Amino acid sequence: MSTHSRDITTIDQTRRTVLKGLGASALVASAGTGTLASAVHAASGFDVVAGTRSGKVGGITRDGVHVFKGIPYGAPTGGANRFKPPQPPLPWQGVRDATQFGPTAPQVGHAEAGGTQPVDDESAGRMGEFAGFIKGLAGNEPPQGEDCLVLNVWTAGLDTHKTRAVMVYLHGGAFETGSGSWPLYDGTPLARQDDVVYVTINHRLGILGFLHLEEIAGEEYTGSGNAGMLDIVAALEWVRDNIANFGGDPSRVMVFGGSGGASKTACLLGMPDAEGLFHRAALMSGPYMRAREPDYATRLTHQFLDRLNLKPSEVHKLHDIPYETLLREARHLAIPISEGLAGAASPDAFMPMQPVVDGKTLPAHPVYPEGSPHGKNVTTMVGSTQDDMKMMMLSMPWFGRLDDDGLEKMAADTFGNLAGPMLAAYRKAYPDASPTDLACQFVTDRVMWAGSIDWAERKNAGGGEPVYMYRFDYTTPAMGGILGAAHGVDLPFALNNYTYTPMAGDRPENATMARKVSEAFVRFAHTGDPNHAGIPEWKPYTEEQRATLIFDVDTRAETDPRAELRALYGKLLKG
Repeated sequence: MSTHSRDITTIDQTRRTVLKGLGASALVASAGTGTLASAVHAASGFDVVAGTRSGKVGGITRDGVHVFKGIPYGAPTGGANRFKPPQPPLPWQGVRDATQFGPTAPQVGHAEAGGTQPVDDESAGRMGEFAGFIKGLAGNEPPQGEDCLVLNVWTAGLDTHKTRAVMVYLHGGAFETGSGSWPLYDGTPLARQDDVVYVTINHRLGILGFLHLEEIAGEEYTGSGNAGMLDIVAALEWVRDNIANFGGDPSRVMVFGGSGGASKTACLLGMPDAEGLFHRAALMSGPYMRAREPDYATRLTHQFLDRLNLKPSEVHKLHDIPYETLLREARHLAIPISEGLAGAASPDAFMPMQPVVDGKTLPAHPVYPEGSPHGKNVTTMVGSTQDDMKMMMLSMPWFGRLDDDGLEKMAADTFGNLAGPMLAAYRKAYPDASPTDLACQFVTDRVMWAGSIDWAERKNAGGGEPVYMYRFDYTTPAMGGILGAAHGVDLPFALNNYTYTPMAGDRPENATMARKVSEAFVRFAHTGDPNHAGIPEWKPYTEEQRATLIFDVDTRAETDPRAELRALYGKLLKG
């Protein structure tokens, strides 16, 4: 679905989204501020107008913040462009309407994703409430379409004489779902209250973004297994080339994200094409270390072609199949994510469509066995929440009814010969916890907490800029408090937009927490150091000190929190 373009003197409702007319290298200067800007605004009918290399864009001004939505940073990705590296957007004439979000990348929606079925009325009610909760986070997403290489910008001013640090947020949803248009990611408060320009993006997902075709179909499909990541690189190139016109400083760019957005951020640290495009990175509950091996990715492609009754020599036919069909058939390649996490399955089983080590666009694993040289000059922050994976476990048949025998079996399946010491350490650390609570903690700690520590150690082993570690313990009262310090609950505080979505719930300490956390992220974006007067001294993470900032009502710095469990997980993960 295309957005409309608006010429300064006329509106042509039948024009295509991308208009021809200007040379591809033409640089349109920012309208800036003052009388020139006022004249342009009056002529165009937009609140604010800014320039990009492809043409001018007209946005809206709300609460003192200029917002530009749906700006194309690449050409449509359908037809002949499907599975290929992103192409530059074609330039347009006049002022393009940037007041509405652009198309959502094609994906299977949350309601259609499937998973473990509720075992009783209580489970069904809980899952129904959770589905409504997620819907509240997503809002009303724009229609899907392959013209999805769009980004959104929030800025307090276009004055190029006052440059602001740039914070580029990558949305969650593994590598399969999500959108930069979610209310959960709104950048108004950060742009209004802090000296930053904030950006969110859409990019190709799932089978359209990560189907590895190169080994089957040849050089024409180089990079196909990482097309979605190459989209993100293209967006960062757009930031480099255009963000000064929005008041941003291209030499101070921070990329960060939660969940799948954290994994994408980690992947960028291993990509040669991304080197130099960003200078800080923050991983919020997504310590991604290893991408897919190329042989596995190729086997998966063969399975997918078999489902479509296509031979390897018929790859070209994939360009003509409706993307809805491709998405539907791709669902059969994975198990539900909640089952995979609970059962300690390989990520390949529940997240088959993800980046691939293709030797070119991603030469090696991002942070395995150690940090990539392409990310050495990027200062990083990595963290998790105290109850990160609990929300993922709500659909499991054992949730709320697990007994000690079931817990011991789960420990054996998860930890192998370390099950006994692990279970003893957990019962010592959480003497009042139920078997269900401990089982959820198993998953949280293995995937996110210990995973973040392992990620930091490997990043440090590669040398370069420091890593800062945090854990977010502040709980949300949403859904009656059952989620605890939930997966993603740190985000509305990092963005200071806790009133925009139901994630944070209603707690009297919310405003104070938002100031603590958002200021740390903003300081980090500006300088690479998250310290500020509102938190204790936050030192970089090293194996000698293991400094960790615990965000909570009583935010504190700790040295090697839960040391016994950390040491056991070190043995497990290194093994």
